[in-house]
Amino acid sequence: MMHKADKRVERTRSAILKAFKEMIVEKDFNDITIKELAIRAGINRKTFYLHYESMDEILFDLSLELSDKIVAGLVKRDFFKHSSDEEQLNILIDAISETINSDYTLASKLITNDTYHFFSREIKNLVKEYIISKISPKSDLDSRHLSLIGDFVASGIAKVFKEWFIKPGDLSLNDIAILISNIVYNGIHAFSK
Repeated sequence: MMHKADKRVERTRSAILKAFKEMIVEKDFNDITIKELAIRAGINRKTFYLHYESMDEILFDLSLELSDKIVAGLVKRDFFKHSSDEEQLNILIDAISETINSDYTLASKLITNDTYHFFSREIKNLVKEYIISKISPKSDLDSRHLSLIGDFVASGIAKVFKEWFIKPGDLSLNDIAILISNIVYNGIHAFSK
């Protein structure tokens, strides 16, 4: 009997999250009401409150879902089996790009709208952890310095993705991934003559 209840809870939460993602694309977060969200999800307000206390909790669940997609992309590409730092960075950027491409319209809204800063923060945290894990064993820097370096690189990568979404020009997402890898591994010298 408990199994059926778990499936219902999962289905309802999934319907709420799906409706929420659709509404994010259509309007600003502050314009989404619980009443509209419940109607879109095919539930009533009371049922909504059985699953979530606030809209912020849905944002948190969405953040977890997107992080899980990135991590799944890393696992699928055998991220931890590659020995080359450059290969691992390329895999990380590919996993981020794949997550973006899985729902491009939603990702564009999440990346370019400051209301959804959590998405960029999740990307930054993943990249920062990766950078620190790569530098730490090869360096005598203390944790504060490593954290600053990780923040610098991760913020730069997130900013490049954001600027590309705002004004992509003739660059593809793959072009951006290559550009980022080049910057991280070769610095600005890779682009000077």
